[in-house]
Amino acid sequence: MSTTKNVFLIIIFSVLFFLISFSQISVTPLSVEKYVRPGETITETFYILPGNTTQQVSIALFQLVQDFSGNFNYEEVDPDSFLYSSWIQYDNLVTVPAGTTTATEVKINIPMNAPFGTYNFILMFTPRVETSGQLGIIIRYAIRLTIHVEGITITQIRIDDLEVVPNEERRPTVVTSILNDSSFDLIVSIEAVLRDQKGKIIERFPLKIQYMERNNLSAQRILKGNKVMFYGTPKYLLSPGDYKLNLFVNYSDRQKVFTFNITVPAEGFSFAPLEELALVLDQNEFSFTLYPGAVKSFVVGFQNLSNKNVTVKIGAKDFPGLDKKYSLISWLTSRSTETMVVYPQRPARAIMSISVPKDAQEGGYYGKIVLNVYDELENLLTQKEVNIELIIGKVEYDVELVSTNYEVVEGIGIFSAVVKNIGSGYLIPKGSLSIINSKGVSIGVYDLVPSSEEWVVPEKEVLLLGEVPDLDISQDYSYILTIYNKENKLKTFEGTFFNSK
Repeated sequence: MSTTKNVFLIIIFSVLFFLISFSQISVTPLSVEKYVRPGETITETFYILPGNTTQQVSIALFQLVQDFSGNFNYEEVDPDSFLYSSWIQYDNLVTVPAGTTTATEVKINIPMNAPFGTYNFILMFTPRVETSGQLGIIIRYAIRLTIHVEGITITQIRIDDLEVVPNEERRPTVVTSILNDSSFDLIVSIEAVLRDQKGKIIERFPLKIQYMERNNLSAQRILKGNKVMFYGTPKYLLSPGDYKLNLFVNYSDRQKVFTFNITVPAEGFSFAPLEELALVLDQNEFSFTLYPGAVKSFVVGFQNLSNKNVTVKIGAKDFPGLDKKYSLISWLTSRSTETMVVYPQRPARAIMSISVPKDAQEGGYYGKIVLNVYDELENLLTQKEVNIELIIGKVEYDVELVSTNYEVVEGIGIFSAVVKNIGSGYLIPKGSLSIINSKGVSIGVYDLVPSSEEWVVPEKEVLLLGEVPDLDISQDYSYILTIYNKENKLKTFEGTFFNSK
């Protein structure tokens, strides 16, 4: 005989509104931040949006914590260790009638002798839900109240240690721990400047933490008294040896510069190869809007970041398969020598010019500047390309769906679409595929990405690919395919997968 047990999944949402079923509540606002003086009292009202049944919602005090990688979490408060729990007053239990938004007040009393600084309170709103099925889902809302008690204070950042270690690819990686030795939370960003022993800049690169990379952030909040590890990998560290490193630490509208002498040993590390360092472009694409008869000069900048002389030969070519009527190659000339020697750690530039014929027609025109890089024995090290776009008048952006295909490979569905650029401007396309079952319900939306990151110039085709579910061939499925150019919606296509037999 089997026994049925209810299983509860606890999901914490602190920044987004998500409703699993009509019986669940939601809370607003999700965060409050206040700047106050000692002796002030703050009253904040939070609104509990109801489900379709009357519910009891418990409220408990948690505190915000941060680990060494910068990730945030919540811990239930121990009144003996959380000294500021007496500041906050709230209802422990709130009844939320069905269909009625319920308000609950939270009061924070700042003592007259409160130390200046930041104080984070987390109120966890948890509905008490009766479930009768196998799976019950309870959504808990972590509401953050951040209180900054203002006054005379000194914000301090400290670097406790810095070292160079190999990353997964054995590339030298700078790792440092930053301590917020202040009474306030601080928003911190770090830029590193790598220099040779003579003080010449090799490159700039950011230092980040895991939380920043995962959430695509350029700066990070560090809680007061916390230590967080930042790291960054320079692209153009040439070889083992001694270097200088400046860390520009930005925090609370201030900046502090730390300088270190670092030694990178040969053992245990893999360094950027000569082919990667021999020529680094300042930018790899240009777009100009001109008129018939116009002349435009521009500069293609690059650097030799290697420790050897290289020779750069400059030329031009069309995009593969580009119709000659869209080509600007015959309009493009070099005003610099087409062959030049670039010395180690030195920048260089090529001055180019576009002369538009007076009878040029409206539309988009394309070409590539090609830079071939050779070593001192005239061996080809690398080739770099710079994309050029010239727009005259108005440009149309449009696509045509050429074909689609669905197949299953090792249990994974693969959907592909060939699209053709039938406009007059280049595209960087991607797709969004909604699959709909026979009941007219979408079973999911899936991304389609191009097989190449190359510009798709007029009259060229590109293959978009994406993983989708393994569909039951006995059922009817249809799709809605939306094509985007970068982030702009271009066109929507509809079709079917296969028909049930």
